[in-house]
Amino acid sequence: MILIRAVYFTDNGNRIADRLKEYFYVEGKPEDISLADWTKDTFEMHLPLIFIGSTGIAVRTIAPFVTSKLKDSPVIVIDELGKNVIPILSGHYGGANELARLIAKNLGANPVITTATDLNNVFAVDVFAKKNGLTITDKSLIKQVSAKALKGENLDIKQTDDDIIIEGLRLIPKRLILGIGCKKGKDFQELKDLVNTVYSDEELNENLYAIASIDVKAEELGLIKLAEFYGVPFVTFSAEELQLVEGEFEESSFVKDKVGVGNVCERSALLLAGDEGLLVKNKVAKDGITLAAAKRTKIYYVW
Repeated sequence: MILIRAVYFTDNGNRIADRLKEYFYVEGKPEDISLADWTKDTFEMHLPLIFIGSTGIAVRTIAPFVTSKLKDSPVIVIDELGKNVIPILSGHYGGANELARLIAKNLGANPVITTATDLNNVFAVDVFAKKNGLTITDKSLIKQVSAKALKGENLDIKQTDDDIIIEGLRLIPKRLILGIGCKKGKDFQELKDLVNTVYSDEELNENLYAIASIDVKAEELGLIKLAEFYGVPFVTFSAEELQLVEGEFEESSFVKDKVGVGNVCERSALLLAGDEGLLVKNKVAKDGITLAAAKRTKIYYVW
């Protein structure tokens, strides 16, 4: 389930927001906070932001908070009749284009995509980086790669075990996976506080590939929000899949009775790490949350 924040200004907009709740977790703007402060918080949390209204209102509202195409929240505008869904910020790396298509499909609306690489169906290096969990080392070179792709020219690509270089733009695989288990209802801040006892936000922004857990936690809002904060996928596995992971793990009979497997955090992190993955942080536990970390050593690119 995807968590989005949405704001509307009319009764028609309210109806569109209600329709979105059929497909997404939707957080609306509380009445006791200004639109500007709420938008600022949304950008700081890196959450998708949906304006149901005019693009003018959206542009004026987000303008003070726009900083980097690699860090800004994806921002989408939906007209109040739900006819058009328009991504206006972070279309590629932030995922606004992909989210706009999903919203449009669910609403029966028209996705209005304006990025040249999408319109011409050519390779977009920032989409490639997002899809494969790669750090873009120099965002100024994205335009150079896109321009060459749009001209139909062959791209110079060099691939090693440590990176991939496209037209001089170096992309570095993110290798760290956090495996997390938790009691129901643990909120974002509780989860983040434990994570930050092991890794700083700077380390995670550079190295975190994904967050993993068990499928019964697939709709745990705190975990979803944590993954969106770090801009990474939240991947879950069944108890049967986790039970097949080989290794020595700190098992809990209580957890096994509850979810069908005695260790979630270590097993899920290692399973997502894939072939030759390494457990780099054994289970730590606090206040109903367990955390472990694994490193992926084999990188497979999806083109």
